[in-house]
Amino acid sequence: MKKEKFERRDNKVSAKNQNAFKKEYSKNNNRKAHLGNLWGSEADEVSAKKGLGQHFLIDLSVADAIGDILPDNLDAVLEIGPGMGVLTKRLFPRYQDKLLCVELDRESVEYLGKQEWAKGLSVKYGDFLRLDFFEWIGDKNVLVKDKFEKGTELSLAVIGNYPYNISTQIVFKVLECGNPVAYIGGMFQKEVAVRLCAGPGNKDYGITSVLLQAYYDCKYLFDVADICFQPPPKVTSGVMIAKRKDEIPTIQYEALKKVVKLAFGQRRKTLGNALKPLKGEKNKFELAEKFASKRAEQLSVEEFIEITETWLNLS
Repeated sequence: MKKEKFERRDNKVSAKNQNAFKKEYSKNNNRKAHLGNLWGSEADEVSAKKGLGQHFLIDLSVADAIGDILPDNLDAVLEIGPGMGVLTKRLFPRYQDKLLCVELDRESVEYLGKQEWAKGLSVKYGDFLRLDFFEWIGDKNVLVKDKFEKGTELSLAVIGNYPYNISTQIVFKVLECGNPVAYIGGMFQKEVAVRLCAGPGNKDYGITSVLLQAYYDCKYLFDVADICFQPPPKVTSGVMIAKRKDEIPTIQYEALKKVVKLAFGQRRKTLGNALKPLKGEKNKFELAEKFASKRAEQLSVEEFIEITETWLNLS
């Protein structure tokens, strides 16, 4: 899929005249004046905290594009780090009480609580990485609680303009909860989003690629330039979407994670050497000859699952 670089020009997304746009932008000493009606006079309402990795999305066109990556028919949507709500404002009319937000910045929580458009919006102050978010979602959404308790398949989505310093941890947190999350999507640092979607034989293919793609079909969607944020980050951002597979492997996540981390922990080694610790735990384990001379980046997700299943099935 052709990648586009999303930038704002007269409140429209454009992939053209990037250099001319940046030249025009750099001449404008007043960034807020240039943003105009982008996020109005509210652009300075909440101060970005460096320690929280905050870079507020302020381009409405990009917010629209991110909001459109999710389907309508979902049991619940969890937005992580809504900030001043530029994405939230697009999600709330669609999902209403199905939309739940978690925000670690108290100032942002207080700001959202004062907005007329956010009346009725459920925003929890807290750290997503420490949150039992299925219990919380169940408390807020009776349908989700009922399905969760009965073991019925759920259709949940996690979305956000994720703090770049913890975005990979967020993905791991979702994976560790099992597979009730049908979609994981949103904004990451570009190199992280690319890595999550990378395939075998690619230098970006690694631990997170295999673990996420074992359960999800992943697609990189588009780039987002630094000028679409306040303050602008020093890196390019990227938007991706992961959709839960129709047939989810029954492999134990922690076992797969162990095998994949060993394999990629020493990328230059062949798997015959890198996976020797597995034999130490189960001395009957023998890595299939077809894998022994290969390196981690040469194996498909399915082949990692095959190795893990072989190891697990030994007594």
